Amino acid sequence: MRGQALASALLVAVLLLGSVHAQESEQANCVTEGASTEDRVGCLDSDGDGWSDPDEQWNVSMGADAFPDNASEHRDLDGDGLGDGVDPDMDGDGVNDEEDVWPEDVLVWSDTDGDGYADQGLHPLSDNCPSIYGKSKIRLRGCSDIDGDFIPDQYDDDADGDGIRNEMERQASSGTVLYDPFNPASTPPDTDQDTIPDVLDPDNDNDGWPDDVEFDRGSDVYDDTETPFTMYFGVNTGIFYKGGLGPGSFSFDYDADSLELSMSGVAEIVFEELVIPLLLIPIYLGVFFARRNEYRALLEEIHLVKTLASLHEIELKVNQKVKERKIRVYHGLVLRNAIEAVESQLGGEFGEAE
Repeated sequence: MRGQALASALLVAVLLLGSVHAQESEQANCVTEGASTEDRVGCLDSDGDGWSDPDEQWNVSMGADAFPDNASEHRDLDGDGLGDGVDPDMDGDGVNDEEDVWPEDVLVWSDTDGDGYADQGLHPLSDNCPSIYGKSKIRLRGCSDIDGDFIPDQYDDDADGDGIRNEMERQASSGTVLYDPFNPASTPPDTDQDTIPDVLDPDNDNDGWPDDVEFDRGSDVYDDTETPFTMYFGVNTGIFYKGGLGPGSFSFDYDADSLELSMSGVAEIVFEELVIPLLLIPIYLGVFFARRNEYRALLEEIHLVKTLASLHEIELKVNQKVKERKIRVYHGLVLRNAIEAVESQLGGEFGEAE
């Protein structure tokens, strides 16, 4: 059956070419004049169906009537002797016309996925994805094309047509949120609509100020009307100096390489560079007074000691306090001098028996 279909392909092609030629030659010269109106005008039409009889200048392959004595037939596409009106398989491909998606094309006949592209190959209408419905036309025909731009999804940088590239949707995903590049309803937030997801965008509101700078200064990274310069009093409180004294020396646009003169910059220095040291002052004072009190208590113990053994215990305690940084090193030196003075007063060395 398929062998017959292939054998008929050449004949069908010739007939189709003749039909095209017919449209271009409606006014061709007739050997015998008549009343034809379809393929040629004014030529012999024996059966009166509008199609001219074949003659020396115009044959069936060019579009002449294949059945000049039968008014109900004029074409035999597959050349099997049956007119197309009664032929159950007019293109001769082995598939009846009622089941043939393309009943007049011998090379194609079925479309399993119903997308308008043929299951059969080697044809302008061949489906590159015969089992998947799709309307792609670029590079591949009949393959999935979610966004309808005629580019198959596997070659489309933005398969779902949501304005964000596939790889960016994947990069914007996390362990708890997964964005699907093939689902237009699954799209990562993009505040400034610049096709870069917020989680990947260094400037979410597209106001020219990097998000990390705005975060640092306390400006809203999602509001393009608020910048570190405009966040105070609702007016601009800063400027960038680029150098020189020309027209382009000053600018309100963020420029990391220029000198910033602004209230925001001053506030950053005050709060980030000075506040922390200021907050540490009470801690420093607390440590200072605690060490001084430890020192005074030990010094008092030394002055009140009555025996060399007790003095030795105090010396050990002093050494331990220095190691634990509960007293400063110079406190330890002063205390040792005091211990030596008391030792002399008691008239002995720690090693002597009392």
